[in-house]
Amino acid sequence: MASPSPSRSSRASYQRLPRDERRDQILGVARRMFTELPYAEVSTAAIAREAGVQRGLIHYYFGTKRELFLEVVRGLTVDYSGQAPPPDARLSTAETVDLCVRLFLDAAEANADTWLAALDAEGFGQDPELRRIVNKTRDITVEHMLTMLRVPDPTDTLRAVLRAYSGLAEVATRQWLQEKTLGRAQVHTLLAGSLLALITDIAPAVERT
Repeated sequence: MASPSPSRSSRASYQRLPRDERRDQILGVARRMFTELPYAEVSTAAIAREAGVQRGLIHYYFGTKRELFLEVVRGLTVDYSGQAPPPDARLSTAETVDLCVRLFLDAAEANADTWLAALDAEGFGQDPELRRIVNKTRDITVEHMLTMLRVPDPTDTLRAVLRAYSGLAEVATRQWLQEKTLGRAQVHTLLAGSLLALITDIAPAVERT
């Protein structure tokens, strides 16, 4: 008996996949392609081809290429939302800072390509929705630090200082993961020392200013 043609086999595979599983499959392919290629070089047709689906199905689930990319980036916020462990009173401030930095670098390494793609996305310019998603992820990171550092009543000034620190963290991880000018241990030393100084000396001085 002749084997089924690729198109018939593909259709059979498509019919066996539940709706959510098919959507997740497309999203997984999109995430990989958006992290491997510049935004401008990725097309919904190419994503559909890699996922083994009709292009119209991508538009059905996600709308435009921009909306699909935003959904990929939005997944980062979901990934970050549950990462902060409960505060541990047994740890000193320095040990807690060291743990914060280690967890941040773990997350950066696991999500590096997508995160850098979000920051560098060609063709987006000042896209307000992309900016909102990225800022939300930064805000979640700040709240995680405050929780782990056991700050009972953080002020807006302290949050602003930590958001400024997040800019340093992003540049430092870029030097590690993208530019290859720093190693992970070096970035850890830089970020842990800077965060400890911010918490113990700089932030209180800023509060008094």
